Amino acid sequence: MPKEAILSTTDVLNSANSLLTSHRELLTHVRNSQRAHRRQLHALATAPNELANLPLIDSPAPSPLHSPPSSPQLAPRTRPQRQDLQPAKRARVARYANYVPEEETIRNDYSQRYVDSGEWPQNRVLGAEPSRRFEEYPKQQRLLSLKKESVDAHATPPFFLPFSHLSSLHPQKFDVILLDPPFSSSFGWDDLQALPVPSLAADPSFVFMWVGSGAGEGLERGREVLAKWGYRRCEDVVWVKTNNTTNRGPGTDPPTTSLLTRTKQHCLMGIRGTVRRSTDSWFVHCNVDTDVIIWEGDTADPMRKPPEMYTLIENFCLGTRRLELFGRARSSLRRGWVTVLTASDGAKVGEHARTAEGDVVHLWNKDSWEEATRHLASLAGGKCVVPNSQEIDALRPKSPMRSGNSGMSGGVGVAISGGVGVGVGSAGVGMNAVNMNADPNMNIQHTRRPPSQNQMMVSPMMGMGMPMDMGMGIGNMMGMGMGNMGMMGMGNMGMGVGGPGMGMGMGNSRMGMGGMGGMGMHGQWGQGYDGFHWFDPSPCEYAVITAW
Repeated sequence: MPKEAILSTTDVLNSANSLLTSHRELLTHVRNSQRAHRRQLHALATAPNELANLPLIDSPAPSPLHSPPSSPQLAPRTRPQRQDLQPAKRARVARYANYVPEEETIRNDYSQRYVDSGEWPQNRVLGAEPSRRFEEYPKQQRLLSLKKESVDAHATPPFFLPFSHLSSLHPQKFDVILLDPPFSSSFGWDDLQALPVPSLAADPSFVFMWVGSGAGEGLERGREVLAKWGYRRCEDVVWVKTNNTTNRGPGTDPPTTSLLTRTKQHCLMGIRGTVRRSTDSWFVHCNVDTDVIIWEGDTADPMRKPPEMYTLIENFCLGTRRLELFGRARSSLRRGWVTVLTASDGAKVGEHARTAEGDVVHLWNKDSWEEATRHLASLAGGKCVVPNSQEIDALRPKSPMRSGNSGMSGGVGVAISGGVGVGVGSAGVGMNAVNMNADPNMNIQHTRRPPSQNQMMVSPMMGMGMPMDMGMGIGNMMGMGMGNMGMMGMGNMGMGVGGPGMGMGMGNSRMGMGGMGGMGMHGQWGQGYDGFHWFDPSPCEYAVITAW
């Protein structure tokens, strides 16, 4: 099917509404003409009454005031008296039809309520408004208040430019890019993918892209576009729409081809580069908001997305370089953002336009933008981010800490030659120490200490240590083990884990190589028992190393 023949649901609805409007205007014009002609006929001396009394063109019947019930009215069920209940519970049973005394709850069947009244279940969610969301959590309210003050104090003036001037943003880089693609017969997924988003994105950076209700191919194509731009999908923000003010009764939802009534919109979130929540708190603050937004919508602009999305982005990403593509002149202009307006809204911004908060809007200018970003960077130690305060850092949710203690892997043990072995490496990896004793006759005896003794555990972030693990024996022979990198040491034994190991023994003129497969042991010498360092891996316990 050619691309021009593919119409979106919005285009079909707009075309139908335009046709109905034209039809209504035509009928109104015909009736007015009929009335005018009848008045002229009645003014004649010999009026043709038969012609003048003909009825006007038929008018549509008025809509009923109340929609008929969707199901027959059933007589209320009588509930038996429960004499075994307390008086208070008996009173609730008599008053509330859905009261369950054993559970102390009043069950609400929101699905049946939707069938009977057209009211969406999410209308009943308490505390959905941002102003009431954390009424019972004063610390969270305080955190959001502090972050709002900090973001407002470290924001650029609101800038805008028409979509036709998008190329003038090059070579600027942005920490966050928000998109609400205006899909239509003339703009599809291929056009969206061709946008210069990769050249506008900083590293690291985030992108937030609205992809529809999930009824079509939006979720799948959205992931493909993010991958083409060099982003990895990491989250999915959902807007759940309510119909408190738009409900017209049961069965009045817009027609859809999906199996279920669609009451949500998806916004895919992508990440570019490497950002770790545990170490990059200068750039991201995680878990401040949830991934669900409940909002009624804008009746004046049905395509408008929740304004809370701006706050969610600003609370999460501390970068001050924010860009919105396909914004709207009436609702998208915002302090701290550069808004690229749609083709139809590019000429709607006046010379002295202001945002909803009263900030003067400026036409995009490279020099003014760079001067504003340099000023913000000077307030944040040279980075274009919102500075973090001690109180915000104390109140914000932290990454969960994993069990285990970090430590160095240095250990002192007895070598076979009767000397002292010293192991120096990077983060030690949970290994039980092995006590090795040797006598001059090479009768090797070893004892295993309980796991609780001499264990070295790693922290969640693995540190870099000395790229050498050395064990030296003082006596008749000397052993030395070396590894290339990533050493792990074990108490009472010298061991290098990493690149190829090399062993060297002096004594009785014996020398050999060992430690293949990335593990250098102080043993496995070439010849004879005098040069053999015993190693038993059975008492070793390995801990899992994770980066998050």
